[in-house]
Amino acid sequence: MSLSTLHRHAFTFSELLAGCAIAGLLLLAMVTTLDILLRYLFASPIHGLADVTALAAAVLLAACMPYVVASRGNIMIDFLGRLLGRQAHRGLNLLGATITGLFFAAMAWQCARFALDMKANGEVMAILRWPVWPWWTVVAGFIALTTLIAFATLTDQGEPT
Repeated sequence: MSLSTLHRHAFTFSELLAGCAIAGLLLLAMVTTLDILLRYLFASPIHGLADVTALAAAVLLAACMPYVVASRGNIMIDFLGRLLGRQAHRGLNLLGATITGLFFAAMAWQCARFALDMKANGEVMAILRWPVWPWWTVVAGFIALTTLIAFATLTDQGEPT
C-alpha cells in the first residue's frame, strides 16, 4: 500500500465516522427537543437525559476530529509558505501536521489518564449512576485515532479526494 493510498483510506474512514457522528448529534438534538416538549407540556422529562447528553456529545464530537484533520479542515496559515516558495510550503505543511499529530497524541494520553482516574475513583453519572469512564475511554480512542490520521496526512501533500 502506497503512502498516498494510506492517506486516502484514512480520509474515507474518517469521513464515514464523521457522518455517523453527525447523525448521532442530530439524533441527540431531536431527543433533547423531545425532552423539552415533554418537560413543558407534561412536566415529565426524560429521566437521566442530561447525564447521557453531556457524555454522548463529547463522544460524538471526538468522533468528528479525525475527519477535520484528514480533510485538513484545521486552521492553516498559507501566506508564509506561498511567499517562501513550494519547498518551504511543503516543509511548513509537514511541520504543521507533525505538531498537530503530537498535540492529539498528548490529548489522547490525557483523556486516557482521565478515563482511568474516573474508573479508579468510581465516578458515576449524577442521575443514572452509570460509570462515566467508558465514555471517556471512547473519547480517548477517537482522539488517538485522530493522532494516527494526523500522521497519515504526512504521507500525502495533495488535497484529499
